[in-house]
Amino acid sequence: MVFRFTPTQDCEMMHELIRLKPFAAERERTLDVWDKVAKSLSAALKSHYSDVDGLVRDYIKLERLHQDDKAEKKLSKQRKEADLAQGAIDIVSESNRCRAHRQNDESGSDDSHVNDEESCVSTTESVASTSTLRSPTSAHRPPKSSNAFLAEVKRQEKRYKEQMEMKVRELKQNQKQFDDRLAFEKEQVEARLQFEKQVQIRTTK
Repeated sequence: MVFRFTPTQDCEMMHELIRLKPFAAERERTLDVWDKVAKSLSAALKSHYSDVDGLVRDYIKLERLHQDDKAEKKLSKQRKEADLAQGAIDIVSESNRCRAHRQNDESGSDDSHVNDEESCVSTTESVASTSTLRSPTSAHRPPKSSNAFLAEVKRQEKRYKEQMEMKVRELKQNQKQFDDRLAFEKEQVEARLQFEKQVQIRTTK
């Protein structure tokens, strides 16, 4: 990477050179004047390269911040995916536990009331036939826990999709800002090079 003097720095050095007037110095003071010119140019060069080092450090710092931001977003995405997966697992476990608990309650109730059911077979059959006529699709109705599980899964999927879309928008925006910054720096470098070429052309004429 090649770094150039800015137009402002060039003007400062020219002003300093004009102020010292080395070509108009008296013969006895010529060496002293040129010594001052050399010291001024040396100080300007040191200042320039100090500024360049600072610019390089700032650029590297921005690049590291960009990489750290990308890594943090990736880790956040992985954590959210893990949380969603764990939430789905917890929902399935809770559904299975409720189903097993309900089945145990139903089996215990059947054992305690077996005699009553045998004595009321005719009544149960009539009630069953009546309920079948009233609601023929009740036997095919899914359990409430299954409906709740599906609703929760859909809700989690919708939230995950919205989060991913938001992250994609953020990444695109950050990438655009980074590209714009690089384009701006490129334009500055090209402008400096063009200015230096013009200065060289003028000095050679």
